Amino acid sequence: MGVKHLAVTSDEEYFDHPKYLRKTERKLKWLQRMVSRRKMGSNRWRKAALMLAKCHEYIANQRKDAAHKISRYLVDHYDWIAFEDLNIRGMVKNHHLAKSIVDAGWRMLVQFTAYKAEWAGKQLIAVDPRNTSQVCSECGRIVKKTLKERTHRCSCGYVVDRDVNAARNILHKAIGYVPEPRYGQLELNLF
Repeated sequence: MGVKHLAVTSDEEYFDHPKYLRKTERKLKWLQRMVSRRKMGSNRWRKAALMLAKCHEYIANQRKDAAHKISRYLVDHYDWIAFEDLNIRGMVKNHHLAKSIVDAGWRMLVQFTAYKAEWAGKQLIAVDPRNTSQVCSECGRIVKKTLKERTHRCSCGYVVDRDVNAARNILHKAIGYVPEPRYGQLELNLF
């Protein structure tokens, strides 16, 4: 799961982040300003507050619909589904990414996928997210990257999108697979 793409599978399928809140931010600001200008408790204030509430409900319903569609697709196409066990409450405390994380609706996506997978008899696994985007899914080396770097490039020659690499590492952790060390890595681990 991510901010750029809502979800990425190990098969390189991308589910776009619809960004419903970001798209309607201007309208929400306008409605919030309208509510704050009205005299609290008046009929005009109630009407403006109702319009604002309906706008928020519409955004929430859009987010819920997208989560339902993606979770249905995942359950229909995969028998094993692995998600990162993210500390979303802790991540929202980062004020640079908080709005995008909340707008993505990661928890909702995981919850919908979990109950649909249980109902369909599929297996859903929560995986520790530690180093999933830093470890090379091909050879197992740790390749340090900043959040700006969107491509995973390893010294073994493996080049892939960062999110796809993380998705493959999550799948490997869920299965219990550890990539075999290639020639040259053993010497690095010994010292």
